[in-house]
Amino acid sequence: MEMFQQPFQEYLDKYTEGEISENEMIKKTEYKKRWGFDEKLYRDIWRFAQRYGIKLIALNIPSELLKEIRKKGPERVRSVYLPPKIVYPPKEYKDFLLENLKKHSKRVNKKRFIDIQTAWDNGMAYKILKLLLLYPNHRIVVIVGKGHIYKGYGIPYVLKKLFPKVKQAVMYPVEDERFFLLLKIN
Repeated sequence: MEMFQQPFQEYLDKYTEGEISENEMIKKTEYKKRWGFDEKLYRDIWRFAQRYGIKLIALNIPSELLKEIRKKGPERVRSVYLPPKIVYPPKEYKDFLLENLKKHSKRVNKKRFIDIQTAWDNGMAYKILKLLLLYPNHRIVVIVGKGHIYKGYGIPYVLKKLFPKVKQAVMYPVEDERFFLLLKIN
């Protein structure tokens, strides 16, 4: 789930294993500070996962890493949360991102905007790759905003560059901000 940052994985595990409450999980993952959207949008998903023993994975990279990327650019930052070599988006995806940038009310630096999106896509794709290698016989459902999978760009594009054998299916259940990415190696 994009909604959680990777350093907080242990609290998702404790929640799905019933060791901590939903409220405690929200606090310990710093969900409200780091994500900010109403938890009602996603709580049915994490409650379903807890009920049926489905592992929830924190996909997003830490906010602290984003601050470093804003200053230096993704190509100059080394982190366990990013692949050794950053995969940059193709022109079509950059155009889509820049079109979406126009929706922001405040003035945002275009290069930084692309850099941050690139870092998010690379970081989440890299985490997914690690999961695919760790759990090769499992299917992985990825829950992210449409900007990260638009027309197969973003995470699917980066993941395919990092691991060409991966099979992916992008599902668009409704025209809103929730999209799903189903992944399998074989």
